[in-house]
Amino acid sequence: MCLGLCVLLLGFELGSAPFAYRPNDPWFPFQPTLDSRDTNTGVATIPDLNVRAAWPFTRGEGITIAVADVGVELNHPEFLRSTGGVPHRNFATGDTNGNPPLRSGFWAHGTGVAGLAAADQGNHQGMSGIAPRAGLASWVVFRSDRQLIGAAGRGDVYRFASNVVDVQIHAWTTPNGGFQIVPDATELNGVNDAIQHGRGGRGSVIVRSGGNGRQNNENTADNPLAADPRVIAVAATDVNGRAMRTSEPGAPLLVATPVIDGSGNGLFSTDLTGTDGVIFNQFFPPNQDLNNYRFNAAGMSGTSAAAGQIGGVAALILSANPALTYRDVQQILVQSARHTDFLDPDVTTNGAGYVVSHNVGYGIPDAGVAVRLALRWSNRPPVTEIRFTNTATIAIPDRAHVVRISGVVVSNDVIEGLPSRGPFPDQSTASIELVDLGTASTQITNDLDGKAALIQRFTQIEPSPWRAQIENAAAAGADFAIVYNATLSHTNPLCPGGENLCLMDDTDFLPIPAIFLRESHGQFLSALSATNSDTRVQIQYSPVQQTFSVTNALNCEHVAIRLRTDHAARGDLRITLTSPAGTRSVLQRLSSDPMPGPVDWTYWTTHHFGESSVGVWTLAVGDQLGGFGGNLLEAELILRGTAMVDFDADGLDDNWETQHLGDLTSGPRDDPDGDGFSNAREQLIGSHPNIAREVEFRVDHSKFTPQLSRLSWPSLPGRTYEILASGSLGASTTVLTNVVGLAGETELFLSSPTNRFIRVRELGD
Repeated sequence: MCLGLCVLLLGFELGSAPFAYRPNDPWFPFQPTLDSRDTNTGVATIPDLNVRAAWPFTRGEGITIAVADVGVELNHPEFLRSTGGVPHRNFATGDTNGNPPLRSGFWAHGTGVAGLAAADQGNHQGMSGIAPRAGLASWVVFRSDRQLIGAAGRGDVYRFASNVVDVQIHAWTTPNGGFQIVPDATELNGVNDAIQHGRGGRGSVIVRSGGNGRQNNENTADNPLAADPRVIAVAATDVNGRAMRTSEPGAPLLVATPVIDGSGNGLFSTDLTGTDGVIFNQFFPPNQDLNNYRFNAAGMSGTSAAAGQIGGVAALILSANPALTYRDVQQILVQSARHTDFLDPDVTTNGAGYVVSHNVGYGIPDAGVAVRLALRWSNRPPVTEIRFTNTATIAIPDRAHVVRISGVVVSNDVIEGLPSRGPFPDQSTASIELVDLGTASTQITNDLDGKAALIQRFTQIEPSPWRAQIENAAAAGADFAIVYNATLSHTNPLCPGGENLCLMDDTDFLPIPAIFLRESHGQFLSALSATNSDTRVQIQYSPVQQTFSVTNALNCEHVAIRLRTDHAARGDLRITLTSPAGTRSVLQRLSSDPMPGPVDWTYWTTHHFGESSVGVWTLAVGDQLGGFGGNLLEAELILRGTAMVDFDADGLDDNWETQHLGDLTSGPRDDPDGDGFSNAREQLIGSHPNIAREVEFRVDHSKFTPQLSRLSWPSLPGRTYEILASGSLGASTTVLTNVVGLAGETELFLSSPTNRFIRVRELGD
C-alpha cells in the first residue's frame, strides 16, 4: 500500500527542509565540524553541527554576537562586514577599541573564537562562521599584562549594551586547580542585569566554556559562572563525540561540540593577520591568505572552540525567532542535541527520556533541527523557583568507600582505597569471588563474569597504566576491578609506588568500577584469594542521606543543592542528588582540594530536564578517603522549571495529557504515535503525541555538490520508503532503492538526476 507519493516539492516544518549549497569559501572543506559529509557519498564522517541545514532559513541576520576575550582583530578580512556599527569596548582601558592590545599568539585567542562563530561567508576567501551574517562586537576583558580585569569590571561586561548584543561568548575560564571559585557579588549582579533587562527583558544568551581542567580534577560545577542556570556551559568533544581529555566534566554542562577535525587537529579558524598570531609562518601565492588563519596542530581547540561554535548556533536560533527568551534557547539546544558516544559509561536516559551525561551534557546540537524548532517554538511560561531546606546536622562518616571482605575470618575486613574517575558504585556492589590477574597487561582468556578482578599496577605502561589493565579485565567479563600499587621503587612523581594512594588518571571512560589500594593491601588480598577459595569482596559505599519530599509540581529545567558542611577536606567528598524518577546527578566527585567544605556552595545540574519535581529527592554525601571527618550542617533543594498540574508525577501536565491522550496512563518516555519522539518532547515542542504525521508529505531536492543531490522527506522511524525515477511526469517508474526511515526526517544522496522525475513513497507494513 502506498501511503505517500510525491514529486519534488519544497518541504518545511520539522520534516523535509532545504539544504544550503556548499559556500565558495576555499577553506570551508577544512571545517568538518560544520559539515563533515563526504562529497562523493553525502555520508557524515564525524559528528557535526549540520549548519547547512540551518542556512536556508537564516545565517544569523539581525543578531549581534559579542566575544568577551583578549580582543578581536576588527580589520581581519573575515570581519570587515560584521564589525561596523556594533558596540566594541576595551573594559581595561574604557575606550571603544576592540582590537587586541598587543600582537602574539596569546592575543589571537579572541579572533579565533570570533571566526568560528561569525566569520564572513561567500567572499571567495578563507572560511565560514556558523552565523556568517551576524554582527560581531569585540569586548576586551584582559589587560595588556595578560591579566583578567577585576570583578567589578567583569560585572559591567555582562550588562554592557544588553539591548543591542544578543549573544555573549565567554570562551575563557580561570583554572582553579580543583578548588571552588567563590563567586563575586558584582559579577553575579552583572549576570542578573543581563538576564533581567537584556534583549528587552527576554534575557541575554550567555555562552561559556565549561573549562579545560579535567586532567587537574577540575569540574564545571566548581565554577559558579559556568554552572549558573542562566548560562549555557559547553563541553568539547573529539571526532567520535567523546569528551576531550581536557574538557571538564560536570552536572551543569548543557551541550557540547566537536573541536577536533577528522585528522585529529584543532579547528580551522581566524588568526591575527600576517605573521603575528598563533601561526607565524609566511605563506606565499597561491596560499598567501593562510597568513590570516590558524589550522592543523595550531587550530582552535578546547572548550573555547566549543563556546565559539555554540555561540554561533545560538545566533542562528535567535535570528530565526528573535522573540525567544534565553530559556527558550537553552531548551531548543537540548531538544536538538544528540549523542554519538554510547560507549561512554556515564550516558544515561533521564526520567523524561532525554539522554544526558556528565561529560557532554545533552550532546551535540543539530543546527538545522534547532532552527526549525525555533521557527515554530512557543515561548515557555515564566520560570518558577521553589526551595526546601533541611537543617538537621548529620555526621559524615569517614571512609564511606571501601573494599569489604567476606567469606573468611580476617582481622580487618575493610580496606580503604580511591575510586577511579569512571563508573562509581553509588550502590554497593555484590560480594563476589576475587580472581588474581597479576598485572592483567595482556588479553585475558578467563571468563570473569560475576567475578572481581585483582590487578597489580603495571609500571611499564606510563603515564596511565591502569586504564588498559582494567579494560582487559572488563573485556573478560569482570564486574569490577581492584588495582593495587606497585613497589616503592617506582619513581613516577605523579603517583609513587608502595603505600601511596593515587587518583587513577585517564580512567574516565572505563566500562566497570575500579578502586585503587596500597601495595600491602593488594598483596594481602592476593595471598588471601590464593589460600581461601571462599574469599568474597565487594566495593561498599555507605554515604549519609537526606531526603526532600516535594508536592509542588514543576516541569524541571535546572535543579540545585545548596550545601553547608564543616568537613575538613572538601575533595574527599562525593555528593549526588537523585530525583524521584531515579536520575542521579553527580554534583561533586573526588578531587585534590584539601580545603574545608563545601562551606556554602550551590551545585547546579541540568540532568533532570523534563522530569517532574513531585516525589522524594535524595541527597547523598560520602567521604571517600580516610583521615578527615565532618558534618552536614544544612542542605537546600532548589528546583527551577514551569508550574503544571501533575497528580501522577510523571512530568506531563495532566491537562495536556487529557487533551491529547484522553487519560493519564501514558508515560513521558512513551511514543504512542510511533513518530520517534517521546511524550515529554512532544509536550515541550508543541506537537501532538497521537498524530504521527503533522506535516505535509513533501520531498525537498537540494543540490549538495555539482555531482550529488540531496533528497529529504518527513519520515517515521522503521518505515520503508521506496525511491522511484521516471523520465517524465506520468511515465512508468523504476525503483532506484529502498530506505528505512528515521525519526523526523530522512535524507538520501543520489547522483544528480538528468531528465527524470524522482518520487518517494512510504510502503505499508
